[in-house]
Amino acid sequence: MEIRRIRGLLELDHFRKLTNKYIHVLFPIEYLERSRVFCCYDSQNRMCGGFVLVMKGPFRVLDSIPASSNPHGLNLDKTCEVTGLWFVPSAKDRSKSIRFWGRLYVELLRSKKDNFVYAFSMSNPQIGKMYEPARPVRLFKGKTEILPGMEDYDNEVVEYVKKSNLYLFPLRSPDFFIKRIKHNFLQKMRRVRFYLKKQYA
Repeated sequence: MEIRRIRGLLELDHFRKLTNKYIHVLFPIEYLERSRVFCCYDSQNRMCGGFVLVMKGPFRVLDSIPASSNPHGLNLDKTCEVTGLWFVPSAKDRSKSIRFWGRLYVELLRSKKDNFVYAFSMSNPQIGKMYEPARPVRLFKGKTEILPGMEDYDNEVVEYVKKSNLYLFPLRSPDFFIKRIKHNFLQKMRRVRFYLKKQYA
C-alpha cells in the first residue's frame, strides 16, 4: 500500500465520493482543495482509504457545535482539523493499519500546529477509547449541526489534543503500534515459510 498526497480536482472528487460511501459525508470540493488530502492506494493503484488535514479555518468540526454551547477558546491559527478518516473494509489488515496510522502521526508532528481537533460518532465509542492516551480535551458531546454534505444529524463527540501530548502517545499507548508491527512481521514470516515450503516440497 502507498500513501500519497493528492491535489488534482479529479482525484479529489473521486476521493470525496469514496469518503461519502464509507463515512456518509460528501465533503465540498472547495473544502478539500484548501486542505491536505492524503490517499491510500492498493497494489493495483486503487484508492482504498485516506485522511484529511485542514490547516486553516473555518473548520467543519467546530462549525458543527451548536451556537448555544460554550466557546471552545482555541487559537485557530495554531489549530488543525483532522477528518475524513476511512478505509475500505476489504483492505483492512494490521500491515496496512500501521502504515496508515504511522503516516497520519508523522504528518501531525510535522505540521506547525499545536492543537488537533476532530470528532467521532457516539455510536463508535471505541474510537474515543483509542484516542484516550493522547489526553484529549472534550469540547462538546451531543447532537451536532447539519453541515453541507451531511445526510442527517448525528450525535458526536468533539475533542482536541495538544501536540505536546501527541509526542507522548507512543509511550502512553505502546501496544497501539507494537501490536500492529508484530502482526505485520508475523504475517511476512508466514508468507516466507509458505514460499519455502512450496519451493522445496
